[in-house]
Amino acid sequence: MRRIVSSLTGLVAMFSLGVSSPVKAGELLDSIRTSGEIRCGIHAGQAGLAARNETGQWQGFEIDLCRAWSAALFGNGEQIVPVDINDEDALAELIRGRIHVIALYQDSLFGRRDVSFAGNAFVDSLALMVRRQDGIANALDLDGKQICYGGEEAQRGRLDDFAQENRIALPATNGGSPAKAFASFRAGDCSAVMSERLALARFRSSVDSGFQKLEILPELLSRTLRGPVVASNDQAWLNVVRWSLFAMILAEEKRVSSENLASMASSTRDPSILRLLGLEGHLGEDLGLDPLWAYRIIGTVGNFAELYDRHFGAKTPTPLERGPNSLWIDGGLMRAPPFQ
Repeated sequence: MRRIVSSLTGLVAMFSLGVSSPVKAGELLDSIRTSGEIRCGIHAGQAGLAARNETGQWQGFEIDLCRAWSAALFGNGEQIVPVDINDEDALAELIRGRIHVIALYQDSLFGRRDVSFAGNAFVDSLALMVRRQDGIANALDLDGKQICYGGEEAQRGRLDDFAQENRIALPATNGGSPAKAFASFRAGDCSAVMSERLALARFRSSVDSGFQKLEILPELLSRTLRGPVVASNDQAWLNVVRWSLFAMILAEEKRVSSENLASMASSTRDPSILRLLGLEGHLGEDLGLDPLWAYRIIGTVGNFAELYDRHFGAKTPTPLERGPNSLWIDGGLMRAPPFQ
């Protein structure tokens, strides 16, 4: 076993120095390699996604996605340039080439041929938040009670659909903005506030002991899949982005983590894990990468559970129950295709 671990360590060191065996890479992937950096479109200043810490360093779910692509391509997670974007201009910035990838963008790209959705990395959903002291266990307990929401009237439509499907009444008031709706909820004007789960988590974090006082109900009134998006002019770069994400998801499913990575590599007989870690097969070559690309991702960022818990776990500033972001085997929507 010591020989295996020693050999593997040597391979990791060698490939971390930039040794690779690229195949037929597209022009964009070649350009990224030449520049030595990945320009990642991120939502700067949003806690949990992308924000600077007290020392000025970037951290967040989106930042770690970018670091995973850097680890796969360059052997380390540091060769990224975070670029602040907003959803209105993000696709135009991508097509113009100002950024190489949008870390998280909604999957509603029907009919677009110039950009490609690379896979589901985060599920945001319209949901309801209540006060724990009110003893409301699920959305059905809100029958006849007032709901506050703010912003798009389409949200009211989702709520009405849910009420009709479950034969309950959910009267609602539009406060004009999510912040005003939350203020009305805190003032006791309604029994629940409706918004996207991530927004609810941020609101909850703004309240003292909010996680203990407020609960996001499990019912999902809508589902918005978010993930990386790239320009459609380079299949090679799309494959790197897509399969790097899938590598973290599969690693969680196979119980491979940053902590047990070396021991799993030296002891497992599971063919899918061996292929994932580059010890069998030629998946790296097929992507234009070296064999240990996924090994480095897991060592740098961790598996998907580690990624999620690092930024949305119970001990973070913006805790958010995994819910739909759980693996498919746990009732969630996160799934990776076979590595074969």
